Amino acid sequence: MPTLDQTQQLFWKLITAPEGVAPGFAALGPSEGGIAATLLRDHPRLSAVERLDIYADMYFYRIRDCLKEDFVAVHAVVGEAAFHNLITDYLLVHPSSHFSLRYIGQHLPGFVRTHVLGEQRPYLADLAVLEWGILDAFDAPDAQALDVAALAAVPPQTWPDLRFTLTPSLRLLEVGWPVHEIWRQAQAGEVPIDPQPAPTPMRVWRQEWRVFHRQMDAVEAVALRAVQEGAAFAEVCEHIAAFDSDVASAERAVALLSQWLGDGLLTSYRCE
Repeated sequence: MPTLDQTQQLFWKLITAPEGVAPGFAALGPSEGGIAATLLRDHPRLSAVERLDIYADMYFYRIRDCLKEDFVAVHAVVGEAAFHNLITDYLLVHPSSHFSLRYIGQHLPGFVRTHVLGEQRPYLADLAVLEWGILDAFDAPDAQALDVAALAAVPPQTWPDLRFTLTPSLRLLEVGWPVHEIWRQAQAGEVPIDPQPAPTPMRVWRQEWRVFHRQMDAVEAVALRAVQEGAAFAEVCEHIAAFDSDVASAERAVALLSQWLGDGLLTSYRCE
C-alpha cells in the first residue's frame, strides 16, 4: 500500500504537470505508475484523469486569482484573456516553489519583460515592478519611525557624520515609464492610457498600515540612494550640491530630511 507521502507526492506531481494531467500520467515511471494504478480508478461518470483535472484547474485558478489581486493594474491593462494566458506561460517557467502564495509573483516583473505582452507594451514590466514593490513594502518588517525631537537634540558639530537607517519597507525603484499614473487609473476604475517613456525614480514605503508611493525628482533619488548606501549626511549634501548652489543645496537637504521624517522613512541614526 502506498504511504501517505508517496500519495501526496504523486497527487502534487499530476495536478501541477505543465502540459496537463493526461501527459503527466503518461510521463510517470514504472514505480509511480504502479502507485497511480493502485490509487486512481476510473468511475462510470468521470475517469481518473478527468477527476484530477478538476483539482488541477482549481490549483491553477487559485494561483491566477491571487496574481490578479497582486497585479491589479497589469490585469487592467491587458484584460482578462491576455492575463490568463500570461499567467499560464509564467507558471510553466516559474511554478510555485513556496508554501505561501505570497511569493508566487516575485518573478513576474522580469518575466513580463521578455514576454510578448511586454514587447507590445514596453511599460508593462515596470508596472509589474511597481505593483510588486507595493506588495513587498506591505509585508516588510515593522520599524519605529525616528522621533523628530530626538534628532533635534543632536549637537550641530556632529551632523556631518550622521548616518541614517531607513525603514525596512522602503523600496527605491528606477523605472523608465510613469507607471504610477497607470496604477492610479486602474485603482480608479478608469481605462489605462499608454504612457510616454520617461525616467521615473520612485519610492514605495509603508507608514503604519498603509503603503504609499510617489515619484521622486533626480535630487531626491540620488540623495535617498546615498542614505540607503550608508553615506554620512555631509556626503548626502555633496550629492545634492551637484544639482544646486551651496545655499540652495543646504535648503534642499533640510527640506528632504523634513519630508523623510514626516513620511516615516528614517528609523534611527548613528554618528561615525
